[in-house]
Amino acid sequence: MQAVDDRQQDIPRALTGMLVPALVTLLVQFFNLPMELEYRRPLLSSEPWRLFTGHFVHLSWLHAVLNCVALLILERLFEGRLRRAELWLMLAASPVLISAALWIALPDLEWYRGLSATLHAIFFAGCIAWIAAARHGRWLPVAALAGGVIKVLLEQPWDASLPFREWLGAAVVPQAHLAGALCGVAAGCFFAVARRGTTAPTEARDRRN
Repeated sequence: MQAVDDRQQDIPRALTGMLVPALVTLLVQFFNLPMELEYRRPLLSSEPWRLFTGHFVHLSWLHAVLNCVALLILERLFEGRLRRAELWLMLAASPVLISAALWIALPDLEWYRGLSATLHAIFFAGCIAWIAAARHGRWLPVAALAGGVIKVLLEQPWDASLPFREWLGAAVVPQAHLAGALCGVAAGCFFAVARRGTTAPTEARDRRN
């Protein structure tokens, strides 16, 4: 009976996990919808949903699959460190905030596709939340966070240029990764403070008891 109960619990867990947005992203690629959904600056005023959907369309199947696999890996990496609701909040809010940053900082950027900037947001939020919650062994999330910071800073052109990547067959936008990292740090700090606010009263009651 326990095995049956565990399988029943796995079903809603799968339906509320990152497998769903990963599959949706692959379906968008399958039905060849990038042009209809990509971030395209001239159309944002009349089609504002592109601020969000542009992060779920990709340049190729390789691009889409790599980002979907990375999303599932991040979910597994931060399991127990980022709550399911926090993951969904990152997935919902980060694309819009990153797109807004691109609109402000890169006025010459005509179009953008890809989930990588949102993945950066989730990674940095997860590292911050992990550090804040860990009582021992903080060196691992600190090392991961430091590696992420070094990676993002080293890839920046520090101007409006967009480096070309042969494997992708297009220019990349490392500035989006920086925007995602900043969103992630802010979100991670917010999650950490919110958790302390909810755990403090419980700890106080436990001490009184």
